[in-house]
Amino acid sequence: MAQRALIGAFLALVCASAKAELPGLRGADHVGMTVPDLAQAESFFGRVLGCKILARNGPLRADDDWLARHIGVDARAQIRAMAMLRCGNGANLELFEWSAPDQDRRQPRNSDYAGHHVSFYVDDIQAAAAWLRNNGVDTYDGPFTTKDGDYAGQWVLYLRTPWGAHLELVSYPNGMGYQRRGAKPKSE
Repeated sequence: MAQRALIGAFLALVCASAKAELPGLRGADHVGMTVPDLAQAESFFGRVLGCKILARNGPLRADDDWLARHIGVDARAQIRAMAMLRCGNGANLELFEWSAPDQDRRQPRNSDYAGHHVSFYVDDIQAAAAWLRNNGVDTYDGPFTTKDGDYAGQWVLYLRTPWGAHLELVSYPNGMGYQRRGAKPKSE
């Protein structure tokens, strides 16, 4: 038992002394999203969000287990087509049209493990919500705001793409609670 405690203390010391930061990290570069139809996705993101196509590629496949070893997908999977989009400021959006023998086509909810959404900042969320609805985009109720705490001042509206992916619009023209109280990012 004492040996186990000693090993635990040693590991805690090693972990505490290790630098808890990825060397050279600059920030988010892009968000990847798998879509059922790349042309439909490009059209939606271009029409609704004004995204511009920067690059296209595909099809891509491998005759060995390269995809399994490097990307973690079935070795027989293939990228039918892919595109990198620029949507205003911030990280780019990379779209993939995959084909795979074991592909799960169910869209995860935001509450599911690996569920996700991509968020876009807008200057006027009320005007954006009206535009979306007037142009037939499927939105949830809202926009809604947070009045207290670190997220105070943020307005939010969730929407869905035609294939069911979750997107979010946010706006906080007067800053958010954590900004107004001068919060700095905490480091471990």
